[in-house]
Amino acid sequence: MFGKEPAVVLGALSEMIKAIIPMLIIFGILHWSSDQVAAVMLVVGVSVGSLTVILTRSQTTSTPQVDALIKTAVSQPAGTSVEAVKSIQAEKEANK
Repeated sequence: MFGKEPAVVLGALSEMIKAIIPMLIIFGILHWSSDQVAAVMLVVGVSVGSLTVILTRSQTTSTPQVDALIKTAVSQPAGTSVEAVKSIQAEKEANK
């Protein structure tokens, strides 16, 4: 259901719920006080926001790549600074 855009789907769901509740009150279907409406909207916003963070974070957490592990396993040539090795690696990545 969420695909690659869980934030968009959950954001739309949250806003739809926040729009439906006042509409139901205006049409007389719900008989909630303003405090009840505020509480429900707060819970919906916080719940959907937390779920959005959890789902999007799980999709963006980086994992080590095999070639990155190989690069760190190769010993640094004698007399070469770390910065020089990093710039060489950056050049190689840019030329790919």
